[in-house]
Amino acid sequence: MNVKEFMQSWYDMGSPIRPPFEHAVHCTDMAYALTIYRKGQYQIELYICRPNTQTKVHSHPGIESISVYLTGNLTFANPDGAFRDLSQYQFATEDGTHVLLGKFVDSIDGTEHALKVNEEGGSFLLFQKWHNKKPRSVAIEYDGETLGPLHDETIQNAVE
Repeated sequence: MNVKEFMQSWYDMGSPIRPPFEHAVHCTDMAYALTIYRKGQYQIELYICRPNTQTKVHSHPGIESISVYLTGNLTFANPDGAFRDLSQYQFATEDGTHVLLGKFVDSIDGTEHALKVNEEGGSFLLFQKWHNKKPRSVAIEYDGETLGPLHDETIQNAVE
């Protein structure tokens, strides 16, 4: 099953929230991540991002992922580091949710990308398939310039 099939199966199950006991919460200088569901090589992390922050281009080797927009003002960059301007989509629908709720960035499998969070902050779900390791957090399986001292500490203290 690929990550897109996993995502669909989770929605089909009614989107259960089942945080694991092990490796459930991770912090960086940019975001808090809570694993809300894990089963075998698959998991979902909820990312809540600080306003006015940005990563450098980085990757998560061995992890196939899909980012699903929840709220706020954030955008992912292409491998070349170019961010798409999503300012035209910063408004609510008739039911009060963000117009981008549920939209997703197609699957990336260890490819380079970056994230930019604007003044409103933002949040997203990250659906993941881990190919060769037991799932923990993409904040730990991080290839690139880290986000600062808290991120460095999180990576250093990670226990397999």
